[in-house]
Amino acid sequence: FRRALVMAAAAAVSLVPLPASAALHVGAIYGFWRTPDGGRIEIHPCGDMLCGHIRDDGIDDGKPTHAGHLLLQALHYQGALTWAGGTVRNPRDNRAYRAKLRLMNGNQLKLTGCAWIFGGSQVWTRIE
Repeated sequence: FRRALVMAAAAAVSLVPLPASAALHVGAIYGFWRTPDGGRIEIHPCGDMLCGHIRDDGIDDGKPTHAGHLLLQALHYQGALTWAGGTVRNPRDNRAYRAKLRLMNGNQLKLTGCAWIFGGSQVWTRIE
């Protein structure tokens, strides 16, 4: 009877739809992302960490671009589709800030950067 009850419970759980985020996996963060200002960032593995390079900064002001700049470095997976412990480096002044990435869904990624008690965030969109 106990075994039948366990099997029935397992079958019932398998019928419950998973939230969209549960279908995502750690590697879903890799690829190209568009920033709010039109930049294009490539996120890729760096050993057991996560890195991100600017591929196109989205700024057409006649000045040299920041393409190739290492924007995100040394981010470690924390669980729950979140990476932290690394830095985001501002390409304009080369200052580094604590960084946190959270994969909100398959097409949106939230970057949060902090210096002391001050912080800000942006949502990036996956480039197909």
